[in-house]
Amino acid sequence: MSTFTRFVLPLFCLGFLVQDILSIEDTAYNSSDITIPQKKINIAVLTDISSNLYSTTGYENLAAARLAIQDINANKSFLPDYYFDMKFKDDGCDRKIGLKALSNVYSKGERIHAVIGISCSVVCELAGYLCSVDQWNIPVVSHSCSSDDLSKSDVFPTFSRLSLSVYKYVDAIIRVCEAFKWQKVGIMVNNINWYVRTANKMKDKMENNDHYPIKVFLEKYYYDEYANELDGEESDTNRLLKEQLNRMRKDVRVIIIVGYAHDIIFVLKAANKLGMTNGHFAFLTQEFIQAEFNKKDKELMQAIQGVLDFEPLLNKSDLGYISFSERVRAVVKTQGYPQTGKDANLVAAQMYDAVFLYAKAVEEAVNQGMSIEDGAGLVRLMSSMKWIGKSGEIKIDQVGDRLGNVQIMNIQSGEFRQVGTWWMTKRPQLDLAEDPNNDSQIIWPGNPSSPPVACGRQYELCQTYSDAIAKITLMALVCVAFLFGLLVRLYLYNRTNK
Repeated sequence: MSTFTRFVLPLFCLGFLVQDILSIEDTAYNSSDITIPQKKINIAVLTDISSNLYSTTGYENLAAARLAIQDINANKSFLPDYYFDMKFKDDGCDRKIGLKALSNVYSKGERIHAVIGISCSVVCELAGYLCSVDQWNIPVVSHSCSSDDLSKSDVFPTFSRLSLSVYKYVDAIIRVCEAFKWQKVGIMVNNINWYVRTANKMKDKMENNDHYPIKVFLEKYYYDEYANELDGEESDTNRLLKEQLNRMRKDVRVIIIVGYAHDIIFVLKAANKLGMTNGHFAFLTQEFIQAEFNKKDKELMQAIQGVLDFEPLLNKSDLGYISFSERVRAVVKTQGYPQTGKDANLVAAQMYDAVFLYAKAVEEAVNQGMSIEDGAGLVRLMSSMKWIGKSGEIKIDQVGDRLGNVQIMNIQSGEFRQVGTWWMTKRPQLDLAEDPNNDSQIIWPGNPSSPPVACGRQYELCQTYSDAIAKITLMALVCVAFLFGLLVRLYLYNRTNK
């Protein structure tokens, strides 16, 4: 055997083998730093990077998912026999784009063990059906979806989430209404089936709760993304929305807007054109903070000023969050993603925690000798989990929903400022800023000196007890005068005909 065959050829082949190992594509860790374990877990990460509303924050969400996987793989004591890898797809916050993304990640290449992320509920519902027990049977852990329908564990047994259901905010809304003595409100809801069902459920709870019953007027509106693009002509959708707002203003001065961020902007702009941002109205939203605003748009800035937004509590002064935010910005910069110049958004923190929620369920399954390929089984394991994550205190309930505290944000000059907290994980309690000398003072639309009044500042929408007495007295006087006049006329008639 020649020297080449005995020494050079083996070294040559070994070089190719090393090159093959190092060329394994992995977005989550550096192959040269970590000894690759035998078992690989593939997760599909979906978020929106293409729509006009969430694209920049979508890149932050992607960066957060990368960080989570990197941290899991770097922890030698956490699932030491496994390593995580990810495949990313844009869900576009759109049903068609989301379906294509889900089909691509599942049907091509290696097995997908879980779907993490998803920006909008229309895509989450698709994923929930596709990943259900009788289909793919893999977990879906969302960082953002808020449909109340997704809480139906009999329909979506493999679904869990780090975001709050829209319905979960209703208790906080009731307490805020009580704090400002708002005894009647309106709900403007996007005419999407799950939103309408949730809004009706909110209406029922607000009207029939034992603590502070509130009269609710509900209108279903239609969103049209092209409504503002007609050349000098108002669209039918815009006209209909203005008619609905005009009907609403005859009954209420407090309006809750239920919908996606672009829906909320659509309604607020219409309200602004109708002069409803004049200091007489209050507008309440849920998770509006995810939207990206063009601060050069003066009409938009005026329309959103003073809105009260309800969202999961996030302590941005926490050192763990500050460190996380810096790391997200570093990944965004390194990857060449669009930069916001701000701290990492709440939903990015929820994305990081969504990856870890799945990983913790896998660890528990391994410890219990369960299959990590049983999606419904993994979601059941999640229901007992609680820890302090990047997005704050995390508790998962029996249907896979997060039980979280709520922070109340106030839009001031295009920025969200915290003005209150509703504690759900502790004893239910509302802390609300009402001190005018406090930096967290609430600014209302139109910047009035006092909060909007449910009955109107002149009580024009309400009938007080004294108003009722006055009306009854007036009616009685009118009747007496009428009868007196009739008697006089009869008397004169009788005298004339004698």
